[in-house]
Amino acid sequence: MAMESSVSKAVRQGLLATTLGSVAFAGVAIAEEENVERIEVTGSRIKQVDIETASPVTVITAADIQLSGEATVADVLNNTSVNSFGSWRGTSGYGSGASATSSVNLRGLGSQYTLVLLDGRRMPGTSSSSGASADTSRIPMAIVERIEILRDGASAVYGSDAVAGVINIITKKDYEGLGFTYDYEKPDVDGGDLNRFTVTAGYTNDKGNITLAYEYYDTKAVFDRDVWKMDDPTYFGYSSFSSVPNGVGESGWIDQSALCGEADNTYLNDDGRCLYSYGEVTKLFGDVTQNSILSNFNYELADNLQFRGRASASLAETETRYAGTPVSTNYPVLGADNPMNPAGEDLTLYMRSANLGDRDTLTEINNIDFLGGLLGFVDVANGLDWEVNVQHSRSTTNAFNTNLINDDVIQSELDTGNYDIFNTTGMDFADWDKMMLDLYRTAAHTGVYQAQFVSTQIDGLVSTTLVETDGFTLAGLVGFEYEMVEFTQASDPQSASGRVSGGSGGDDVDATRDRTSAYIELQATLPFNLDINAAVRYDEYDQEGDVGDRYVSGKFDNVSPQIGVAWRPVDPLLLRANWGQSFRAPNMGEMFSTQALSFEQALDSLWCDANPGVDETYCRPQNQHKTWFGGNPDLQPEEGESFTAGLVWNVMDNWSMEFGYYDITLDNKIAATTVARLLQEEKDNGGSDAIIRLPNGKIDQIYSFDQNMASLETSGFDFQTAYNIETGFGDFNLRAEATYVDEYVFTRDSESGWVDYAGAQDYPQWRANATLSWFYKDFTAAWAAYYIGAQDGLAWSDAQDGSDGDLGYLADVPSYIKHNVQVSYSHPWNGKVTLGVNNVFDKEAPTWYDGFVDYRDASVDLYDVLGRTVFVKLEQRF
Repeated sequence: MAMESSVSKAVRQGLLATTLGSVAFAGVAIAEEENVERIEVTGSRIKQVDIETASPVTVITAADIQLSGEATVADVLNNTSVNSFGSWRGTSGYGSGASATSSVNLRGLGSQYTLVLLDGRRMPGTSSSSGASADTSRIPMAIVERIEILRDGASAVYGSDAVAGVINIITKKDYEGLGFTYDYEKPDVDGGDLNRFTVTAGYTNDKGNITLAYEYYDTKAVFDRDVWKMDDPTYFGYSSFSSVPNGVGESGWIDQSALCGEADNTYLNDDGRCLYSYGEVTKLFGDVTQNSILSNFNYELADNLQFRGRASASLAETETRYAGTPVSTNYPVLGADNPMNPAGEDLTLYMRSANLGDRDTLTEINNIDFLGGLLGFVDVANGLDWEVNVQHSRSTTNAFNTNLINDDVIQSELDTGNYDIFNTTGMDFADWDKMMLDLYRTAAHTGVYQAQFVSTQIDGLVSTTLVETDGFTLAGLVGFEYEMVEFTQASDPQSASGRVSGGSGGDDVDATRDRTSAYIELQATLPFNLDINAAVRYDEYDQEGDVGDRYVSGKFDNVSPQIGVAWRPVDPLLLRANWGQSFRAPNMGEMFSTQALSFEQALDSLWCDANPGVDETYCRPQNQHKTWFGGNPDLQPEEGESFTAGLVWNVMDNWSMEFGYYDITLDNKIAATTVARLLQEEKDNGGSDAIIRLPNGKIDQIYSFDQNMASLETSGFDFQTAYNIETGFGDFNLRAEATYVDEYVFTRDSESGWVDYAGAQDYPQWRANATLSWFYKDFTAAWAAYYIGAQDGLAWSDAQDGSDGDLGYLADVPSYIKHNVQVSYSHPWNGKVTLGVNNVFDKEAPTWYDGFVDYRDASVDLYDVLGRTVFVKLEQRF
């Protein structure tokens, strides 16, 4: 229930006039001032009567979500134009539970720079991000009332991570009755079938209400072979790590042509090697099963005293698959004196345990979140609104990765001379294959990864009207937060030791962090329809972590100010501007993780230039190199500054539009030196301690770690419009938005120089979408279009190389547009049936490479790679 106080008077006078400018965007109808209820709008904790303030906010209602045709909150957010370069969608092959999560990436800064809230409060972070990014796929669609996207930095209000903006997912709190929903989707490609069943119930009386939603979600795996063009003659998704082992010594490669033709997914190379087509067996998207439950409740304990609460839980299982393990963490060697060595010289082996089976990973992610709070009003002076809350969140991840290989066991077994891996004795293929299976079974390992992120927060605030005269009002708010965070992640000891191939490990974290925050907000209403908003926030972090050989502790703090101005010179027009400083605290993984193993793609031009045509597979820009990354306890917060300006114009009663400009600067940015940069420095300096090479000159391993070394600046323009028209044959509504990225300048360090990525491959300058909907009696129809602009491939390749040379292997990317259509019928029995088709014209995602096709040859973060998808939705209420 809403509790009225005189604070509302402080905001009504200056803000009620702006309501007309927001009606078309938010669907808010306000009849007269006396019936207005104050609400908390994303971007400020001071309740007010209008969503249009000095900060730009995009509102996506539940109706908009349904008209989009998208299946999850993550998909809806990925299609917004402000999500400039796409968002992470969980795919096979990523560790720490990342293959089972989704995130959002406003302005292309990275998911860790976008703060995600659920009803104005932080969502639990994922273990794969060390708690820095929320998993947007965990929100039941049926419980979402609206999504508010603050397109501006807001650390002065919300603290760390709100650098690029804030996503606030608002849930339904006044649902009445019982409702059932069933969704089914079927894409053109094999797999990807989606089933979702939702039950929503709610009860309301004069003391309060309760809403409960349960969702079961199940989607089937999509295999890479059913998406990528593996039958294209230019396809080159092959690896020298083959199920038929390859060996190379000073005399070259061992000829494996006799075995190559009999093994699955292997192809003979010109030099006698067997190349393995790993994409034939891998899953692009895994099988996902999720159960989610969310409840909101509030109860009036007494006059001007209310209890509110929220409880949610999600239990998800994801089954992903990557190709059989390449024994690549530590390369096996067949000694010259081994009786099974056909060359009489030491051979470095390129082996893959496909005979044992594929790498299947089961990832279990369990989240719980509880919130309880008291809200009240004290009738003293101009009246005081207050609230006190306690929130506890816990996110756990358990991942089990089968069919990994213990490198030491492989080496010791080969040293016995009992395994004829090159078939020097002329066994038939079945016997040879059985021998290889026995070898890999001896060395088989199941990797276990476990992580837990626990947050407990106590917070409160008080707000009031400080000054109230005929021409001037001033409302104020003060608040505090105290949060205790524990984060642990660990792989099994063998994986963490760096002696196991096929998984990830070594980035163990055991850390705690206490955060103390205090903030003040002021909102002034001045003559001539001028409003000024100001906020300042102080955050102090006190953390401790185990870095492997010792515990390290430290403190840092930050002050973030913000000021905004909104002016309405005439009733239909609102002008606004907002400036603020933001920051991001380094997450506990960045600070305290031990060394973690990764396999980074880069062209080893030093070796390849010196050995032209010797090894074309190794000399591909997509070749992976064993790379060790580690945390740095001396990291400091990243510092940002943002500025937005624009206007909201109610052109006519049924037509509104918004123009906006944004500029974000990020300094002291945390980054690790890229493999490409390290390789370039090695060439320039004649060597590098960070790169270890094998006797044959190829890369053995590379070392890097996080530092406050980079900076980024991005700016651009936003446009939104909404138009409604009523006719004798139905009501029509048109909504459209677009974002143009004018610059995206990244500087990795003082020596690298700067690169403007805007318009380069994977950094489109234009993103836009439009939805045209029609409502007539019991029928609704909608058409939605999503546009991604063209991109230049060569500029990106230059930047990644870290030099002025033109690598020339990335293609120019054409523009892309996808269309979704649907039609709904609301039947007389209080239900609704919706039929639709996403990607109606089966638009293919543009590919990356020029002149050849490779594995996962497009950005799944930006594009729809599943093709035309038919869906049906059944809704029934009682």
